Amino acid sequence: MFLGHFGVAFGMKRVEPKLSLGTLFLATILVDLAWGVFLLTGWERATIVPGLTAANPIQFISYPITHSLLAAFAWGAFAAIIVYSWPTRDTSKHHWLKAVIVAVVVASHWFLDLAVHVRDLPLVGDHSTKLGFGLWRSIPATIAVELLVFGAGLFVYFRWRSRGSSGITWRVAALAGLLLALFFANILGPPPSSMTLVAIADIAGMIILIALAVWADRPLPNRARAGGESGEKHPTQSRRAR
Repeated sequence: MFLGHFGVAFGMKRVEPKLSLGTLFLATILVDLAWGVFLLTGWERATIVPGLTAANPIQFISYPITHSLLAAFAWGAFAAIIVYSWPTRDTSKHHWLKAVIVAVVVASHWFLDLAVHVRDLPLVGDHSTKLGFGLWRSIPATIAVELLVFGAGLFVYFRWRSRGSSGITWRVAALAGLLLALFFANILGPPPSSMTLVAIADIAGMIILIALAVWADRPLPNRARAGGESGEKHPTQSRRAR
């Protein structure tokens, strides 16, 4: 799954607005980022088999370190510890909440992948039971589920967006548009030429998307915030005009 992961990040931003959208993007794709690194090191293996499924030509041979159910919880716990231990002035209950949310977002990766993968997601290791509902066998089904989860996340993000929220609407909309373009280019385009290229593109692409999420989530400058994104005049300005 691709879009669905980012839908979770957008939605969870509204559960705890103090969490950076960049942090949530990193959390939701953390295991994919690690997978790209482990492909290059040889710790995990995959190969390209054109026509393997309608929506994805990659055969995942071994990836229990990043994509087993056990690993999902382990990576989630690791991320929560990092978030909670990060130097901060926030010692309220919200600090605990941020750590828990990040753990949930990281672990959700496995459960979302479960919908689209064929039976290649291990519970523990390579020789354990492997699961997958196989939606990748159908491009229309894959697109429908991806758009459903992504759209739900965006709906939550914009529906419960408070006036004082960080992030600029047009930037978030542009980021969402880019994600959509990448998704359709990937699912409808030709298969990649090598797994090395896949790994490098995976790492570089994920880092760029995280950076763009940080950019999109930056708060408005004070003057712009006072007037609002739509260019509305501040109440004190209106009174002066009278």
